[in-house]
Parts: sequence; C-alpha cells; structure tokens
Amino acid sequence: MTLKTSVEELIARSIDAELSAEEQDRLEAHLATHPEHRSLHDALRRQSSLIDKAVPVPSAARLRSLRGQVHSTPSPVWNIAASIAIFAVGLGVGYAVSLRNGEVGTDLAVFAEQATAAHALYVGEVLHPVEVAAHEKDHLQTWLSNRLGATIIAPQLGKTGYTLIGGRLLPAGDHASALFMYENRDGDRLSLMATHGATTQRRSFRYHEEDSFLTVYWQDGPWQYSLVGDQARDPMGQIAREIQEQLI
Repeated sequence: MTLKTSVEELIARSIDAELSAEEQDRLEAHLATHPEHRSLHDALRRQSSLIDKAVPVPSAARLRSLRGQVHSTPSPVWNIAASIAIFAVGLGVGYAVSLRNGEVGTDLAVFAEQATAAHALYVGEVLHPVEVAAHEKDHLQTWLSNRLGATIIAPQLGKTGYTLIGGRLLPAGDHASALFMYENRDGDRLSLMATHGATTQRRSFRYHEEDSFLTVYWQDGPWQYSLVGDQARDPMGQIAREIQEQLI
C-alpha cells in the first residue's frame, strides 16, 4: 500500500490525534502489514504518554494563577524527570524524522516540540523560572555562547512590551540549546529557545499550536529558533520578526 503522506509524518500526527478518520484508517491498514512501523508507532505512543505525565501543559489561566502564588521549590526528582522528558521529545520524534532522512539529527519541527515542552515546564515557575537572572545578562550570554559553541545574545524586546527575566541551558537532541524567558506587565511570558549546529539552511516562519501555546519557529543558517507563548498569531509573528532582525 502506498501512502501519499509519509508514514513517519502520519505516525507523528496520529500520536498528536491530528489525523482525519480516513487518514487513521489508512495508517492502521499500513501498520497491520509493516511490523517495523507498528513498533515505532507503539513506542512513540508509550513515550508520549510518559511525557504527558511528566510535563503537563497547564492552561493559560492556570499559569497566571500560579504566578500570583508563592509555592515551594520543586523537588530535585521532579526537575530531573522533567528534563529527561524534554530531551525525550527530541529523541522520540527525532527518530521518526531520521527514518526518512537516513540519519540521526535534530529537525526543526522536533526542536519546536522541545521548546514547547520547555516553556510549559518553566513558564509557571515563580521562584526559579531561569538559571541565570537578567541582571547577570553578560555572564548569561557568555556562558550560553561557550556551551553552544557560537555567540548568542538575548534579544531586546522592550518595543514589544516584554523584558528579559533571564535564561538557562537545555538539551536539544545531541546539541545544547539556550532558553531566554521574557515577561510583560500583565505577567504574560514568552520563551525563546535557540540552538546552533543544525544543517545550514534557511526556513521561514512556521507556526504550531498546542493546547494554549503558540510556537513560531524558523531557521537562519546553522541556527534554529523557537518562540513560545500564549499570545495570538499576529503579535507572536511580529515579536519573532523583531527577534530575527536582531539575531541575523
């Protein structure tokens, strides 16, 4: 049986419950005669379930509520489990993508998934949303540049109403990534995640909506970027363009 859409893409969309009834039927028929793809589908399904449990995605209202409360610092066990879950997003979805390319690598869409998971994890933190605060911006940029192996700066978003809170280091497949978090006067937060060393190419803005979050992601040469927040597409696109102009 020949599928018009690649098997890997159908599997990924099936895990996210994005297939139409017709597409799901076609996929099931294919999986019934291709055990290697059935194994991949089942493994990603199990992994997705683990990630959902480890990194729940709260609603925008719940995030604002959390930021208005003082709560205790999460336990080390929770932080470790959540970090593993973010990394697993890249490993699991990246494996599906790599089947098509014949090599292991961090695909742009996979990177966007990781950024969404990271934002969901840290955006509600009151005491520790970042590792290094904005008042140590020079140290933050130097540290992240050294770890990424290329110079990275934290874009200034004052014109958009957002100011830098700080940043942290995160994994992105087999690369390191930098995450910068911003906040406006209303307490809304945005996360910009960047990684260096991907295949050199240019990809224009793409959008992905998941629950209450919108992710704008793109690639400029070896740099991949993902901007995540709970704002509408127009302001998010404008902010992404402001970031791109500063980072090119």
